[in-house]
Amino acid sequence: MGERTDQIETQIENKREDLKSNLQELETRVKTATDWRHYFAEHTGTMIAAAFGGGVLLAAMVSGRGTRASLSQAGASEPERPWRAGTKHEVLENVDSIKSALVGAAATKFKGILGEVVPGFKEHLAKAEADRTREPTH
Repeated sequence: MGERTDQIETQIENKREDLKSNLQELETRVKTATDWRHYFAEHTGTMIAAAFGGGVLLAAMVSGRGTRASLSQAGASEPERPWRAGTKHEVLENVDSIKSALVGAAATKFKGILGEVVPGFKEHLAKAEADRTREPTH
């Protein structure tokens, strides 16, 4: 009887060590996945492209609002633009397309990272997406 108890205790201790090791590995993966410096070192081109796209988007948003507001406050009319009125609309549509593409790419990459780090994430995500497509839209 005492020998069987020792075996159970040994098994419990082995499982405890395995769980501790798995938890440490998971912690390391989460830290690596959330460390922007590590991600930048691994994906420099992607990060530079995202920063550039974000800068272009931010510049478009800020310059579009700030120029009109400052001109109207000063009582000046908007300066003549060398392009047609439709071109500005096309540029804004392109900026929106770029923004959507960047957000989509970032979301896809983030889902991939979470799928690697969090056990069972891919399965739960697939189930949630399937449930969402089955729900009728009102």
